[in-house]
Amino acid sequence: MLYPLDEALDLPPGEVTASLAQRALRLATHMSFEPLQDELLAQHGVRLTDSTLDTLMQRAGGVADRDRREKTNQLMRASPGVAREDQLRVEEVGPIPARLYIGCDGIHYPTRYREEDPGHPGCKRLVYQEMKTGCVFWQDEKGNWIKRVMGGREDPQQFGLSLWELAVRCGLLQAREVIFISDGAPWCQTIAELYFQTAIRILDWYHVSEWIWKTAHALYPEEEKQAKAWADRGLNILGTSSGMCLLRHLEQSRAVRSGRGDTDLNALDELIGYVQPRVAMMDYVEYRKAGYVIGSGMVESTCKQLVGVRLKGSGRQWSEQGAVAMTALKAHYLNGTWNRFWCSRPLQRAAA
Repeated sequence: MLYPLDEALDLPPGEVTASLAQRALRLATHMSFEPLQDELLAQHGVRLTDSTLDTLMQRAGGVADRDRREKTNQLMRASPGVAREDQLRVEEVGPIPARLYIGCDGIHYPTRYREEDPGHPGCKRLVYQEMKTGCVFWQDEKGNWIKRVMGGREDPQQFGLSLWELAVRCGLLQAREVIFISDGAPWCQTIAELYFQTAIRILDWYHVSEWIWKTAHALYPEEEKQAKAWADRGLNILGTSSGMCLLRHLEQSRAVRSGRGDTDLNALDELIGYVQPRVAMMDYVEYRKAGYVIGSGMVESTCKQLVGVRLKGSGRQWSEQGAVAMTALKAHYLNGTWNRFWCSRPLQRAAA
């Protein structure tokens, strides 16, 4: 059917105007559809069904994610170096940051799918998927922290290039210092090696601390004081020396235990296996002297703000398309690009 007035007014196909969709989806980045309907009635005197809201979210959010991935695909086709860099420009982020941080992490969210529960034969459990998140953050001239975020479900090569593109737009190529901080996940390391080779690489202090404490409790499962003493010793060595000194301490501890006939060394071996390939990222004494951030709090807060607040929660289950779409919309909201995105007519583009 033809709707000439809709075309004349540049309205998207469907029963909702772009203006109402923009307002409804802005609320949807903060709350589930049920309370959202009450807010729409209170604020605008209208109600939208769950199916309508879901359709709007997937259309607009799908365009937002497609925009990001198309930029990445365009960069992927260009040769690394000047050819890629010439396609990008620094956005209006104020003065170029002297010290720019980049980080990435993953967070799991519930899907609509179920699988057999190995621990309970005959029962099914929810399937969780990992959403990759990335952030670029820095301090302005007044010491206030500023952050830009993104999320996606691509492989590390594609996601990493998208994170690099975001970092370039925030001043990566002009910053005097660039720091890449994350936990020890292999895919995070892949991104650092592919796109941020010259950055100072920092392994999140708190993630290392968790590993040390986990090992302490495995070595002394019934002796909290001894576990605490062992963990404190390791953390003190790490904090006052370096990752190499911690590795030597762990290897000496293992040698002593082996000499006593202690065969329960799996936890200690796991910790050594974790620390050994990451020693170069654990020079915390020098990091502190330089005033670097050594914890991935900004990265973890990105996981919560971008994904956890909206995608996780009692009764929430997501399709792949819906989860990606909502994350893309949330990124525009958090980055302050919401209005700019809607000026690009996403619903009309989705229908094209």
